[in-house]
Parts: sequence; structure tokens; C-alpha cells
Amino acid sequence: MSRLIDDPEIAAAPQVLRRQPAPLVSVVIPSYNRGHAIGACIDSVLAQTLEDFEIVVVDDASTDDTRARVAAIADPRVRYVAHAANRGGAAARNTGARAARGDLIAFLDSDDSWSPRKLERQIALLGERGPDYGVAYTWFIGRDKDGREVSRSDHSLDGSVADALLVANYVGTFSSIVVRRDVFERVGGLDESLRSCQDWDLSIRLSRVTKICCVEDYLVAYFHNGADRHRISSNPASLIQGHRRMLEKFGDDVARLPRDKAAQALKGFLDVFAGAGSFADVLRLGQRLVATTRRPGGAVLCAIAMARAAKRRMTGQFGY
Repeated sequence: MSRLIDDPEIAAAPQVLRRQPAPLVSVVIPSYNRGHAIGACIDSVLAQTLEDFEIVVVDDASTDDTRARVAAIADPRVRYVAHAANRGGAAARNTGARAARGDLIAFLDSDDSWSPRKLERQIALLGERGPDYGVAYTWFIGRDKDGREVSRSDHSLDGSVADALLVANYVGTFSSIVVRRDVFERVGGLDESLRSCQDWDLSIRLSRVTKICCVEDYLVAYFHNGADRHRISSNPASLIQGHRRMLEKFGDDVARLPRDKAAQALKGFLDVFAGAGSFADVLRLGQRLVATTRRPGGAVLCAIAMARAAKRRMTGQFGY
């Protein structure tokens, strides 16, 4: 049976658990009210061809049957940790990382799933590249509630990629990455003040202390569900707060990029603010984009973004 731990801080657990034989990989699965999906998610890990792992499910104070569903899984590699109060995905991932025993940490969202060779291929690639590489990620396919493909992410980065990640979140979802534990700890884990962009923020900070590589294959199924109110991408306020914080944290670094790359980065933020219906952010960022591009096209992009923000506000249909 899976092991159940009700301790929101996991203060002493890592020291105790490391006395036991440690797995190579700790798979951290944060979950909040996704009992309906958690079984299939865990099954995709248990089906991995690389079997030297543990699964740490961090239940962020769910009110559904998540605990019972995890407890019913008859595999000793599955551990359950519960937060006493809802603290958000970043805090849940940090809790899981603190409880993890593996030298490598992999994250998986509770409604996503992996292809069977996902871990095997990432660990092999990290082994080939050597200790200078602390992160491996994969391409992923976005699917809707009926399993139909709706998007693909196939950006390939390799080496020292800090500047590239300032332009856009090319690594993408948490569900695609494996990171060496010592590297994750060196950057201080996830920034729990962010209500969105936590994966992008972590990738940028990791890229400043280690090299990153990519398994160029679609090994993750990312679930798109605009009706899921627990998904950050469905919450305009969270999108706005997270992207504002990203600009505060990394805006000066973006400004130092070559002009075309800086403009590309700012346009990405502009698209998000327009999709979230935030006039103030669109206006403020549009002015910055015009100053950066120094071309008439910047003003046109700003006008289009303002019109889009207005439509979002009027219809209440928010999104990228």
C-alpha cells in the first residue's frame, strides 16, 4: 500500500527518510481536488521503464477523495503527504522536494501523464552530458478533455540558455523536467509568491547555475481544460500577477537583450495582458515596446492589444 504522511511542513522527514535506501528519482505530484485524475497520472509513472523511483503525492488540502484514491494504490513507492491548508502549487512542489529522497527530482501535474520511456531517456541524456547539465526536459503534446491533440511544444534548448529563456518559456510545463536535487536546492526551489509563471521563473533561475538539455520527443501529455478553475491558465488575476512579478524580477535582464529579442519578450507579455483584459498593463507595456522597437509596428501591436483587451473585458472570455 502507499504510505500516508499528514505533516504540512515535513520538517524532520527528509533526515529520517534518507537513512533508508534512496531511489534515483523522486517524482513530485502536487494535487488539489483532482481525485478523478490522480490515478491515471500515477499509473503513467508506475508504467515507466526506469523503475528506480519514488512518487511523492502532495495533497494541497483537497476536499475530494484524493487521499482515498492514493491510499488504494498498492505500490510501496507511492507516498502521500497532506497540507493542512491550501497553499498553492508552488508550495506543494516545494513540500514534495523537501520530502524527496532521490538525487533527481521530476515534477508531474496531477492531470498530466508521461510516456513509458520518459524518465529513462531523460536520465540517460543527463548521464551522457555529464555533471555540468543539471536539467533535462522533453517536448509535450497538449490534449483536451476528449484526448484530442490541441497543441505541441517542441522548442529545443541545449547548454547555457539563460538569455533564450528570458525571451519565452521554451521549457514549458513542470511535467516535462527532471532536475538534479542539488541544483534545485541551490536556487532555493520555487518562488511561492508567484501565482503563475512558476515553471518559467524556475527554469530561468536554474539556467543561471547549470546547463539544460532536451529530449527531442513528445513524452508528456499536457491536459488543457479551460473549465478547470484550479488551473492557473484559467484565472486572469493569477496570470496578471505572475507576469507582473516576472517583469519585476527579470525586466532589467530583458532590457539588456538584443533589441529584437527584447521586443519579442515584451510582445509575449503584451499578449498575456491583452488576453487577461488588463488595460493598465497593456498600456504600460505597449509604451515600453514602442520605445524598444523604435518602429511604427510597435504602436500597431499596442493598438491591437488594447482592442483585444477591450473585447476580453466585454465578453468575459479571457485567455491567451
